[in-house]
Amino acid sequence: MKWRNRKFTFMVIPDANSAVKRFHLSSFALAVAVALVLALIVSCATAVWLYRGNVSRIGQLELELSAATGDYERILEDKDVHINELQTDLADLAEQAKSMATRMKDINSLESELKEMVGLDAGSSSASRKASGAENDDGEYAMDGGTGGEELPVSDAEMNQLVDQTRESLQSLGKQIATMKPKLELTKEAVAKQLQILAVTPTIWPTDSRRITSTFGIRKDPFTGRATYHAGVDIGGKTGEPIYAAADGTVTEAGHSSSHGNNVLINHSNGIQTHYSHMSKIIATVGSKVRKGDIIGELGSTGRSTGPHLHYEVIVKGEHVDPEPYLKATRRSQ
Repeated sequence: MKWRNRKFTFMVIPDANSAVKRFHLSSFALAVAVALVLALIVSCATAVWLYRGNVSRIGQLELELSAATGDYERILEDKDVHINELQTDLADLAEQAKSMATRMKDINSLESELKEMVGLDAGSSSASRKASGAENDDGEYAMDGGTGGEELPVSDAEMNQLVDQTRESLQSLGKQIATMKPKLELTKEAVAKQLQILAVTPTIWPTDSRRITSTFGIRKDPFTGRATYHAGVDIGGKTGEPIYAAADGTVTEAGHSSSHGNNVLINHSNGIQTHYSHMSKIIATVGSKVRKGDIIGELGSTGRSTGPHLHYEVIVKGEHVDPEPYLKATRRSQ
């Protein structure tokens, strides 16, 4: 093309005394130079535009990062608070586990005491502490006393140890609870059977008086002065005082004899009989069912007697035995 062959002359005059410098550029070279200048201008403009845009974006990202950092700090604070709450809850749970263990020991102690009350074998647990909240053999302690001491931070190792101890305590309690119900059911059945036995066993005083005037065995007869066998115990009292059935049973005799005076014989259905003599009045009737503590007559001095008293006999499988070991309780504590 012709325009490519065209040349342009550029003159540079440094000053008045210097020679003029001339440069000749073809149209193509000039076009390339102009293009390069324009490209440089465009590149610079683009760079400036991108820089401004990046500066704005960087500012926005910094704001977002600051906001996110604040959120994360709040989340961490919340987590710290939550962790502290969990640690506190764990400490409470550990205390509850200790308290439950103490209560379990109390229940075992009460079970042993109940067995002892009805005459059952309480086992080795009968030596455990009473349910009074005092320190027991294993160092457990009541949870209702005072506390104090210096407050120190809890380390991770100590917290992990508490977690393990609490887990073991709860597992142990779970096993104890799993075995407690059938164990208590067996105890309930045994106590019920024992109560049935106690109901027909003469274990209470037949009178309000506790004054024994003559014991069981060989003694000097008050009428003849000779040694004779005394088949019961004599309990002194006042005429008209109530006489009580020493156990549940059926009245098999209720009448008068020259030696026993007004007397009542009760069969207790377990091979044991009780005999009450010298009554001033008989209240029970033959064939009637009586309960332990029922009034069967009144104290007196009928028959072969020197004064108001109750002659009380206990007969086991047809043989007279000493009644004193059976005189264990009052009607109120039976």
